Amino acid sequence: MNNKSEMHSGFPIAKVLKVVAWVLVALVVAVAVRFKFFTPVRVEVVKPQLGVLVEEVFGTGTLESKVVVSVSSKIIGKVAEVLVDQGDSVTNGQTLARLEATDFADSVSVAEAKLGQSEAELAKAKLDLDRSRSLLEGRTISQAEFDRTATDMQVAEARLKTAEAELSFTRARLADTQIVSPVVGLVITRNLEVGSTVVPGSPIFRVADPRQLWVQAMVDERASGKLAVGQPAHIVFRAQPSAPQTGKLARLAQEADRVTEERQVDVTAEQLPANFFVGQKADVFIETARQADALQIPKSALVKRGVFLITGGRAQWRAVQFGLIGRESVGVEAGLTENDVVIAQPLLGKKPIVAGQRVSATKAK
Repeated sequence: MNNKSEMHSGFPIAKVLKVVAWVLVALVVAVAVRFKFFTPVRVEVVKPQLGVLVEEVFGTGTLESKVVVSVSSKIIGKVAEVLVDQGDSVTNGQTLARLEATDFADSVSVAEAKLGQSEAELAKAKLDLDRSRSLLEGRTISQAEFDRTATDMQVAEARLKTAEAELSFTRARLADTQIVSPVVGLVITRNLEVGSTVVPGSPIFRVADPRQLWVQAMVDERASGKLAVGQPAHIVFRAQPSAPQTGKLARLAQEADRVTEERQVDVTAEQLPANFFVGQKADVFIETARQADALQIPKSALVKRGVFLITGGRAQWRAVQFGLIGRESVGVEAGLTENDVVIAQPLLGKKPIVAGQRVSATKAK
């Protein structure tokens, strides 16, 4: 009886609860929509600023020497002494290492003895020839006997020349046991130890001229068309990032890497760090253009070929004509003024700013 009266008095309780649930869902959705579309998003803003703007071409490379000489032995031998190490400064003709020289020294001694014997034989042959000439004039000996004496003289002279050549050769081989530097420079590699055997042509030292160092860097070939020898540059060595060096573009390669599509540039530094080392990594920034009073905005503000402004509390995209492009900023040729309020980082975050979105400004740090 009570169930029937409950049925006729209105909606069942279950239906009422279901309606209430749907109403609550609708309210939550409405709040979410309002929060998403009507609550302003806080964004950092900047105003275009006038100032110096420098356009640069960036490259990365290593510090290298224009003159690097590989030093090798002229003979096969065992290393007896190593006199220099990596990092040592050497002079032209300075001995870097010595090979075992006992056999070569003995050869020189033998050659010197042969030379002495040949000189004695030649002196005797000269005396014999002079005596034979006197005897021939007195008709004491025949012409044939005199000719034999003259021939002995020629043989003695030839033997002397052979002995002199042999002595010169053995002395040269003995000198070759001294491995010397052919240039003034800095030892950058050493590939031998006492007791090791060296062979001709195998590099055992590399000596670089520290007076002729530059950074060999690679730049994007698409940007290299703006480069010219003599342009100023800044060099940042990764071992000393807080001490950038000034320099200039000294050489520009006439051939690009066909795989990486990069072009080599050689940049000299006006002054190198005190603790420089060949092969250290460096970044170069070569100046290609400069404007003293450029109106500029941060690169982070760019969206395609324009920026987002704040107008009436909403984001509005505007096309802009850009000029020079610096490391952090880009120049503005047309489309903005110093009074415009530009969203500094519209693409930052999970959801980028879109046109018409409600925003509230906060000054960029």
